[in-house]
Amino acid sequence: MGVVYFIFKTLYLWTLIFLLIALMPGLPPYVQFTEFRVTEPLPLMGSLSLNSVLNNAERLFSGKVHGPEAFEDHKGVLYTGIHGGEIVKFVDGKIIPVVKFGQVCDGFWEEKKCGRPLGIRFGPDGHLYVADAYYGLFKVNVNSGAKTQLVSTDDPVEGKINKLPNSLDIANDGTVYWTTSSCNFHLDNGVFDMLADGSGRLLKYDPKTSSNEVLIDGLHFANGVVLSPKEDFVLVAETARSRIHRYYVKGPKKGSRDIFIDGLPGLPDNLKSDGQGGFLVPLVVLRDQSNPVLFQSLGPFPLLRKFIARVLALMEMSFEQIDKIYPNYYAKRIVHWIGHFESVNELAKKGTIVLQLDVDGKIKHSYHNTDGSLSGISEAHWFDGAFFFGSPYNTYVGQVKLSFAEPQKIMQEKKPEQQKEQQPKKQQQEPSQPPQQQQQQQKPTLQQQQQQQHPPPQQEQKPPASPPLQQQKPSPSKQQQQQQQQNKP
Repeated sequence: MGVVYFIFKTLYLWTLIFLLIALMPGLPPYVQFTEFRVTEPLPLMGSLSLNSVLNNAERLFSGKVHGPEAFEDHKGVLYTGIHGGEIVKFVDGKIIPVVKFGQVCDGFWEEKKCGRPLGIRFGPDGHLYVADAYYGLFKVNVNSGAKTQLVSTDDPVEGKINKLPNSLDIANDGTVYWTTSSCNFHLDNGVFDMLADGSGRLLKYDPKTSSNEVLIDGLHFANGVVLSPKEDFVLVAETARSRIHRYYVKGPKKGSRDIFIDGLPGLPDNLKSDGQGGFLVPLVVLRDQSNPVLFQSLGPFPLLRKFIARVLALMEMSFEQIDKIYPNYYAKRIVHWIGHFESVNELAKKGTIVLQLDVDGKIKHSYHNTDGSLSGISEAHWFDGAFFFGSPYNTYVGQVKLSFAEPQKIMQEKKPEQQKEQQPKKQQQEPSQPPQQQQQQQKPTLQQQQQQQHPPPQQEQKPPASPPLQQQKPSPSKQQQQQQQQNKP
């Protein structure tokens, strides 16, 4: 009876504590928690079948960059934003600072002070547009480093503060379509936003009037943004719900929206054009029937989500008070770690999937990494004959070189044997590439520039993996045909 009594008493006390924390009024965070459910992930079959296209990824600038979230290239130079609040460029194997947001800080745990550039995109005017998670939207002259603030996170838009600017895309007329992932939490408390109800937005910034308009509200962590080739609609990733929305900005459906694709086998991040009328969608966290995302599994249980959020908030408040009374490095690190996504990154399923969608939202192809050389990928960017992969967590730039002269070649549905036979011919054909691309290929690549400064030990080169094409039975070789003829009576 003593054991039974002890178990009953323990359960009673924990239930009392749970109800007290979950139901007591006045405890942070001061947000809503309601029930939600996500669509089951699509099975890894057909166009989603596992493959090894992105295996054997190179890790460039390892240990020299932290969190290269997104990429853009301009006039043959690659740019990215990193922890510490800087935009940098890669030239001749070196990392060169371009512009700094925020103030000088002691480390990435002081993101609010440092600044954190996330989405970047070059506009038609040649300026680099940047969404900084703590300071807002900026327009940067990459030659001089001069920056102009377009939108501040201190300025309310339609009654709410945009606390987490994330991604953006620029129309030909200069209109900026951008997202704020949350109106309740900053990036260093992103975990709370995943547990609470969504407060993300898709917005439109008019450069002529310097005004903003909310296009979609209530998104659960709004993330990547990309315009369609005709600029008649804009896509926005709703990361926490594993889906992508479509908002029409022109045509008969202007002002309306629908679900572009749902049930993604992971959490979508930065969206980009694939260069042939479709879109590239990297999944920063993977999920399937056997490996669901934790906070999505908690969606139907708002009281439990509220309890977890309040426990984390009380822990964070405690260490904030300790740091105020006795300022120290460890308390600051713990405060940053409690609510930041890096604290839950290790719980996520490892791996990499990049989807290629057509203009109607159908999955044409998927590209997988199964050897662990890539993980936590937030963006896939084609540049200088290779794919470059960004991540909010990694301390390197991921690179996968493919045996195709152009990114479009990846998507062509051909037999693997035909690709090997036709590749040398295509490299000799002048019409396959414009002159500018041919000149760029003659220049040393980013990887070659880095190797010239730090030459790696010689390794046997392996041919790149074939893309996930439709499997077809290969035709017999000439030697096999001769043997068959000799064996005939």
